Amino acid sequence: MSPIDNTNSVVRPTLFKTILVLVSILAGYLLVGGVLSFLATGGQSLESVLRGQSPPVLQRMLFTQMLGQVLVLGLPVLLLASRLSGGTPFGRVNLRWLGVGKGGGLRPALVGGFGMLLLQPCLYSIMEVQLRLLPMLGETGQALLKSQEQLDRLIRLLAGDTSPASLLSALLVFVLTPSICEELLFRGYLQKSLALNIKPFQAVFFSGLVFALFHLQLFNLLPLMLLGWYIGYLYLKTDNLLVPAVAHGANNLAALIVMHLGGGQAGHAGAIGSSSPIFLWPWWALVVVSLFTFSLLIRYFPEKPASAHAEKSMPGGRL
Repeated sequence: MSPIDNTNSVVRPTLFKTILVLVSILAGYLLVGGVLSFLATGGQSLESVLRGQSPPVLQRMLFTQMLGQVLVLGLPVLLLASRLSGGTPFGRVNLRWLGVGKGGGLRPALVGGFGMLLLQPCLYSIMEVQLRLLPMLGETGQALLKSQEQLDRLIRLLAGDTSPASLLSALLVFVLTPSICEELLFRGYLQKSLALNIKPFQAVFFSGLVFALFHLQLFNLLPLMLLGWYIGYLYLKTDNLLVPAVAHGANNLAALIVMHLGGGQAGHAGAIGSSSPIFLWPWWALVVVSLFTFSLLIRYFPEKPASAHAEKSMPGGRL
């Protein structure tokens, strides 16, 4: 019997301790992220960075973005999970408790990534509709639009260069690092810990909600929640972190591709009257077809729910 299958002396992290750990990590991420951003920009405001467009500053911001996720999201999760799994942070027992390194994940990962691509037309439509409804909220809506426009401009500056080195950096910072570090936290640790205290689908719901709030984008809160719930569902079905990581990476990669093709919100957040595919009926036909195909994918997803075996994936440990 492997340590993973040993269910004797199982230790459950209490709901209070799980929430306390989550709050501590998120607070630390905001603090460390703020310090790293201050050091990277030399104390400049975001508007100054956008006006200056200094390549050295932008490169430092890219590096600090990746560093913050690794130091505050990825590594602490490995340490915290080791207290539950009874293994060492980088050991096989601990990684398997988180869902890393399990076999049989390639096919569901590819299917899950394809499902994420099928969601893109729907998510884009939601954001486009929001874009046109926000001005109706008066000053609050205008403030949200301005905040989103600044964020979009910054991402374009950080990831918009088409040189091979810049494209590689963008893939590393915006696709690979978040798909690993964020999935370790929100699915590998948070969702699994919650599922040991509440119903599995409730754990998916709350982990997806926290995932959306973590990104601090009120403008995109609904699309981010839908993403979080879908990714959490994939983890619930497979207990294999490769699957949600691939789906997460597929979403971020799709966003980068759309940005480089000139689409997305950035660049037209203030131009509400500009053309958009949501005003064309073929676009909505595409949305309907993609959602129908997505529903079939969910129905026939190639793995059985792992929630019934949550105890078996929770070896004895300490807390």
